[in-house]
Amino acid sequence: MFGRAVSRNQGPLAAAGRAYSRSRSQMLPSTQLSEYAQRQLGPDVIDFAAGQPGLPLLPLHLIAAGATDRFTGPKADPFILQYGPEQGYTSFRQCLADFLTHSTQHPVDPEELIITAGVSHGLDMACRHLARPGDVVLVEAPTYFLAGSILRQAGLKLVPVLTGEDGIDVDALDAFLQQPDAPRPKLLYTIPIHNNPAGTTIPLHKRQQLIRLAHRYGFTVIADEVYQLLSFPDAPSPPPPMKEVERQLIQRSRLSGPILNNARRISETAAAEQDGATSGSNSSNGGSSERHDDSNNMILNDGGSSQQQPPEGRISCSASGSGIRSSVVSLGSFSKIMAPGLRLGWMEASPPLLQALRADGVLGSGGSIAPLASGIAHSCLQMGLLQQQLQEVVRPRLQQNCTALCKTLQRELPQCRFHQPQGGYFVWLELPKQVCSGELLKLATQRHKVGFVPGRACHGAPHMARFSFSFYEAHELQEGVQRFAAALREYLDGARPT
Repeated sequence: MFGRAVSRNQGPLAAAGRAYSRSRSQMLPSTQLSEYAQRQLGPDVIDFAAGQPGLPLLPLHLIAAGATDRFTGPKADPFILQYGPEQGYTSFRQCLADFLTHSTQHPVDPEELIITAGVSHGLDMACRHLARPGDVVLVEAPTYFLAGSILRQAGLKLVPVLTGEDGIDVDALDAFLQQPDAPRPKLLYTIPIHNNPAGTTIPLHKRQQLIRLAHRYGFTVIADEVYQLLSFPDAPSPPPPMKEVERQLIQRSRLSGPILNNARRISETAAAEQDGATSGSNSSNGGSSERHDDSNNMILNDGGSSQQQPPEGRISCSASGSGIRSSVVSLGSFSKIMAPGLRLGWMEASPPLLQALRADGVLGSGGSIAPLASGIAHSCLQMGLLQQQLQEVVRPRLQQNCTALCKTLQRELPQCRFHQPQGGYFVWLELPKQVCSGELLKLATQRHKVGFVPGRACHGAPHMARFSFSFYEAHELQEGVQRFAAALREYLDGARPT
């Protein structure tokens, strides 16, 4: 089990870190000029495009304490420097599962976790092992603006799905999939909680609808739940994670439709490739390969007694033993709750899907992802440091920043609309319809030293804009909105970038 957080008055490293953050914020504007940083942010520009933690949310003191605990004293073990098991070492996955179970109030099985280098790595693995080049992936519009490159590099065809004030429009998706000429998707990528960029959360009933569609049409839901643990302190409890929603539906026999032979086929293909087998090596007719017809594999949940069972030797991942196979993969990360530089995350998936993911060539060659970072995170969880950081620093600070940003947007931009999020990093701003946010961005950066992500970059409407509140201090967010408001006024008066 993970440890209990030390009290607010304990922990000299934590106190020192908070004092350093306070003193620096009083002296300097938020900047990020370092050879270690991917994105350089100078003191002159307030860039709302920076969807990353600010300095007060980068707990170097916590990392140092975790490293000291893991690499010195009784926990020190030189084998942590060796190639590790593909799935991640067992005691860390158990500790992570305990943490997730406690944090979400829903059970997580350590045997259904595999360690990754973060959500981007997990998404790449899912695309490469749960689909094939040319397959269709359904993607929310708008969505995370850097996800598209990962999906396209896997050779997938992106099909946008409409969204609304509570996330993905499941009714519109259902109607689309019922069309005779509609493409049959293999995956659906969604950010179901505190969405990037929209800030929305899919309610429980829509999550249930979406999972029913996944089972009916045979696609896998890739749930990017990187913001699952970032609900604000004053926010209502969020819906259960997507995988838990599916588990409850299976237990209650609320799912019907084709068994997901996609997961079975992929896991068997991965196992065959790992063993060096060919597609026809197991056939009994002299070389023709076995073919599985998904249309004949139906689950009857209406009281009928006829129900096909998985063939002998195949894994049933149904909690109720119904033979229904999971259609949800959850992606999580330490990047937003601890530190992006750890390059550490996880995927939660059922055994057949996990079998395909574990067959990844990179894992087979190099072993587990980031064992040193895993060890540090493991100690931080056991010592209660991460729990304390989330409760006392990360969530309260994000809520404070979001409140400051939204109040200033309401005051300075009464002609604009937005949904005030209950967690996460982002506000999705609707500008007047005649505004092209890409053009406005050029004007805003040139004349007013303020930046943001334009709507088109997120596969959204051209008059939308994404604002992050995670990097800057509250007073800098207020100053940034004032600069943006000035730029918008000039744009509406006819000014254009040079």
